[in-house]
Amino acid sequence: MFDYPLSKQDEFVSFVDRLRATAPDVATAFRGIRVAADAHGPLDAKQRELTLLTGFAATRNEGGFRVHCTRAQDSGATIAEIEQVVILLLGTSLGLVPVVEALAWLHDELS
Repeated sequence: MFDYPLSKQDEFVSFVDRLRATAPDVATAFRGIRVAADAHGPLDAKQRELTLLTGFAATRNEGGFRVHCTRAQDSGATIAEIEQVVILLLGTSLGLVPVVEALAWLHDELS
């Protein structure tokens, strides 16, 4: 269906898949926006994925975080780098609970 890996969880259903069930054309358009955003600018895949992880952690979007943990790792990011990206959010846009949640999702997904 998509050209990127989803979560390694057996029963993961992405929000785009859920949207596709109701509005397939909207889901396809949304995916097109994401492809265009990835292609815009000089960031490499690893930098883009680490940046996206901060947004998903900040919004407490577990599904997006899990998907992009896998993509970050496939782009060359280590678990330690992903941990640091999440921990750097502590005291900025996130408090303790969302940071610890994101770390748990990371280790559940990639360990």
